[in-house]
Amino acid sequence: MGMQVISTVRHGLILGVAALVMGALWAAYMATHHEKLHGAFEQQQEAIQQQQAQKMMEDMTMDAMGEAEMGHAHASGITANHHESPSQAHQEGSGHASNAQHSHSGSLAKDAMQRLLRGHIHAMGLGVLVCVLLLIVAFTSLKDVWKKVFGLTFGLGAVLYPPAWVIMGFRTVELGPEAAEASIMWLFGPAVGLLIGSMIALLGVLLLEQLGLKGKALFAWAFE
Repeated sequence: MGMQVISTVRHGLILGVAALVMGALWAAYMATHHEKLHGAFEQQQEAIQQQQAQKMMEDMTMDAMGEAEMGHAHASGITANHHESPSQAHQEGSGHASNAQHSHSGSLAKDAMQRLLRGHIHAMGLGVLVCVLLLIVAFTSLKDVWKKVFGLTFGLGAVLYPPAWVIMGFRTVELGPEAAEASIMWLFGPAVGLLIGSMIALLGVLLLEQLGLKGKALFAWAFE
């Protein structure tokens, strides 16, 4: 009887276990490739910083050449340039500061590694959570079709959310933390929506059963 009840959410349990396997395999990969991954992120960050510094020097050189050509034309222009140079320097500094990539840990390479690690943590945590919640779903008095829906929504959320962290981690150095996060919202959004929506719906089901309202005409369509 118990196996027959669980069969209604078996597909969700498979996806939950798949999330656990994915998390374990990713942890093993990170443990054996930690230095390689971190070194690659540091090299990428250094290359980007060098490109930014080179571009900054080229911009400063072009600005200096332009000011020199204009400054030699009129003495008044030279005076004006001297007065404007501090504000121009401040504006340039503000511009470069605004374009700089903000790091939470002081290093974009470390930020990237932390996000890769969170992919493992979320895979393991969600795998366990989803399996437990689906067992609860299986023993409710919901109709089988709705139990199957819960299995699908919980399971998909568990397997979609952790990879989003991994993809975001690999994009962190190149795009910056905020832009990397924004670039993966197409995957984060649906995964979070499925998980939170499913948990809220399950809470509603449990409350209806606890309060004895599942037999009411308004809710009877969802229950046996």
